[in-house]
Amino acid sequence: MADDQTATSSPGESSTDYTQYGITDVPKYTTLTAFGKTKTFAGLYPKEWAFLVVSSINILAAVGLTIYRLVVVVESDPESSDFTFTILLLINAGFSAFYVIHGVLRERVYELYALMLAILVVTMYCVLEYAAFNVEGQTTVKLVRLILVCILAPPNILLAWAVAKDFGYLEFRIVGASEYLQHLYRQAAIFSCFLKLDLQASVSFVVLALKEGTDITLLEQINLGVGIPYTLVWSILGWFVLRRELRVWAWVFAVAGVVKPGYYLYKVIKVYTELAEDPEAYSNTIVYSLLAAGAIALISWFILMAELIIVYRNFGKGLRERAFEVLATENSSLLTGRRSRWQ
Repeated sequence: MADDQTATSSPGESSTDYTQYGITDVPKYTTLTAFGKTKTFAGLYPKEWAFLVVSSINILAAVGLTIYRLVVVVESDPESSDFTFTILLLINAGFSAFYVIHGVLRERVYELYALMLAILVVTMYCVLEYAAFNVEGQTTVKLVRLILVCILAPPNILLAWAVAKDFGYLEFRIVGASEYLQHLYRQAAIFSCFLKLDLQASVSFVVLALKEGTDITLLEQINLGVGIPYTLVWSILGWFVLRRELRVWAWVFAVAGVVKPGYYLYKVIKVYTELAEDPEAYSNTIVYSLLAAGAIALISWFILMAELIIVYRNFGKGLRERAFEVLATENSSLLTGRRSRWQ
């Protein structure tokens, strides 16, 4: 009797059905979404709640000060590199917010590691921006933002590491106790994480085309208009390749991705060529940020391509059916379970 009720529980409910005992208000610790099984907020531990609170304060403080600075720059000097820098900070803050929420609710260890990297990158940007300017350019807002980032970043990183090392519950709920399937799932999670990290680095790199704020050339407008949609579509294609195990499209994804490191190298060489002709062509902040974003983008791209080879070899070994088609398989298992009992 208990087995029948457990087997026929609807997807998204807790694994244990207490309705047979007259208990109907049991909180759901996991739920099924269009993207797979996810933890609910009711299923979070105190440590995870602390991480969410600290991360939210960190991100909101950075975003608030950055938006204030952006408004000041737009009103006073929209053609300065400060405009580019504030856009970069907002982009990285947005990705950080995604890593926090998605990383905790989906128990993505590597996305919390990506969050640690994003926090370090934001800290580096703040240090570079403040140190690269003379006394007149070192505004109070920049100083306050730098101090807050330096104070809030260490506990945020420590909490992220502490939360990530305790993950494993959701992975077990998704792929079960099979060590082999767990290994395949972790490799897929690494690939998924670097898809997002590559998107973050690529968008940041392309935005650096705004070397003179809102005053950009036609070529730079093309870079922005083509580069950002291209890398977004490329990342979405990689996501579908992973979840659907599309072998042919995996090759398309790999070939189309060769453009990215080529563009990174072209942009860096172009900047150095222009600096050789005109040392004042770029501000120090833009140059340092470009080098940092380019290095991160290249490293993430190479790791992503290596992981593509690994997950490609794992196609057809059962991960798609177990991890990426959970709703379908659970519904199928429900029907199968019912028939087996009726026969």
